[in-house]
Amino acid sequence: MKIDGLLVVDKPEGITSMDVVREVKRRFRVKKAGHLGTLDPFATGVLPVVLNEGTKTIPFLQEEPKVYEAVLKLGEETTTDDGTGSVTARTTWDHIIPETIQAVVESFSGEIRQTPPMFSAIKVQGRPLYQLARQGIEIERKEREVTIFDLRVQMIRLPEVHFRVSCSKGTYIRALGRDIGRVAGCGGHLLRLRRVQSGPFSIGHAIPWETLKTLHDVQNVRPWLIPMEVLLQHLPEIIGDEQTLRKIRFGRELLGRDVASQRLPSFGKGESVRILSPDGKLVAICRSEVEGKDIGSLNPDGVVLKPLRVFLAPDPMLRETICCYNPEEKSQFCDRMMTRGAGEQTG
Repeated sequence: MKIDGLLVVDKPEGITSMDVVREVKRRFRVKKAGHLGTLDPFATGVLPVVLNEGTKTIPFLQEEPKVYEAVLKLGEETTTDDGTGSVTARTTWDHIIPETIQAVVESFSGEIRQTPPMFSAIKVQGRPLYQLARQGIEIERKEREVTIFDLRVQMIRLPEVHFRVSCSKGTYIRALGRDIGRVAGCGGHLLRLRRVQSGPFSIGHAIPWETLKTLHDVQNVRPWLIPMEVLLQHLPEIIGDEQTLRKIRFGRELLGRDVASQRLPSFGKGESVRILSPDGKLVAICRSEVEGKDIGSLNPDGVVLKPLRVFLAPDPMLRETICCYNPEEKSQFCDRMMTRGAGEQTG
């Protein structure tokens, strides 16, 4: 049985993000799969894995904010900026007091610039930096601007500092910990790192790794499967009639007359719009060529929507998973999936 959608996995320490993808593919006989936002092997927590038709949604999924909980150890810097690397420098932290480290941590809020670690997947001339780092080669890296939406100290038990950070995509928490230590005057590296949220997906949505490893049937994973319709709830939707859906399934552009008679949501030119069938199935994602509010007044033969992704019809055996296409049940399911584990999310 083919499954489409997204599975949030609670990745354990010691394996790569691709190890998780390979296990999911093997265990549930998934042909195509990929993950959103790489987690370092030493990191744990939220790893969204898209399955089959779900892989087509990757460019349209929300990946912010990223929320992490981390433990920083002051006084030591390492080659990897975490506990898996070799110590490169030791500095006494005896002069540090909790009030000082609290002020230093808070100074990193907002837009900041950071230099990515050498042990990262960033490519330079086609080679990932971590490959060079493993050969003992260090090269200059360009600073990048990232945004720290919220940064709070949870506990200080020197030399350890526990903190929680909500940040933009592309932020390196190892680099953040390293820089906090340097500003404090003693250096530092991460002992632990756990991602508790990625976009709308929180740790409350995640299937524990230990549970996943006990499952052998697609039916058993359904309670954790987030279906296609839920993944793209943030996009404005248009319900197509039979003729419109036939055109879109063949990859044809939609004209003004194809949608002018409908009650259209608000969307801007260049915005992505999802096309649904009357029974709630996701059919396509289109790019709007015009402002939605102007469609009724434009040339009826003008192009208004261009298909970006067209989706195959879901397996009929999974009707229950996607709420039997019943609007009321679907709404309840979406609410349940998007609020499960709400206590793990930050505002």
